[in-house]
Amino acid sequence: MFAVVGVGAVGSLLTYFLNSAGFTPHVATRSKCQRFIFCLDTCAELKVEVAERFPSSVRYTLVAVKGPDTPGALALVVGTPVIFQNGIGGLEMARERFPAAMGAVVTYGVYREGCRAELRGWGEIVLPRGAEEVAEALERGGARVKVVEDVEPLRWAKLVVNAAINPVTAILQAPNGVVVENPWAKSLAERLALEAAEVAGAKGYSVGNPVEIVMKVAEATARNISSMAQDIMRCRPTEVDFINGAVVRYGEEVGVETPYNHAAYLLIKALEKRCGY
Repeated sequence: MFAVVGVGAVGSLLTYFLNSAGFTPHVATRSKCQRFIFCLDTCAELKVEVAERFPSSVRYTLVAVKGPDTPGALALVVGTPVIFQNGIGGLEMARERFPAAMGAVVTYGVYREGCRAELRGWGEIVLPRGAEEVAEALERGGARVKVVEDVEPLRWAKLVVNAAINPVTAILQAPNGVVVENPWAKSLAERLALEAAEVAGAKGYSVGNPVEIVMKVAEATARNISSMAQDIMRCRPTEVDFINGAVVRYGEEVGVETPYNHAAYLLIKALEKRCGY
């Protein structure tokens, strides 16, 4: 019934909850791992059916790859795709091919290294109306799940959080808690958040108090290392085009200046270039 594309941090989390609900999902992954381990209170081996192609019985394909890998992931989709990604752009890409594609928001903090993923911050999974079967399965597996009429405001709120925390932690090579503990990092994150929230508001999605939201997330996931920080650490391409890059692009579209996000974007791209990307 379920398939998962990408068994990274988020994909491991989704697979863990599906396993706990009694499902063994089909998965597609580029990883060479023979076993996938997920650690919550204790560590357990994830039960998966690795496949190059998914059977027609799959009703939902949960896409948990990073933004740049979206085109390849979409080629594997069977049934309805549900996009579990940071930033803005992946869902929009999916809807060009699958008009019924749905977006989801994950606020759990998960750290993955090698074949092992570890939960480092509790959050929730937000899904839109129409994804009740997915929501029920994940909730039965122990996830905190919320179903909403419109997930777009929450996708933009998550963008604000990612735009503030991810580049700062990537540049400093530090866990999320640095945004709370280091006054200089905190000041930069605040400015990134305010810019991103202004862009979101101009697009019609009010984020409330963006600085307060960012600091709460940073505190709740203080031990976690953001995906962007991990990517820079391991010399892998980041999702900055879908995060700070998206803030800059949409800012230009709606007439909002985004100098801090533009600078963060350029710094991350410079770090990628150093790795040969």
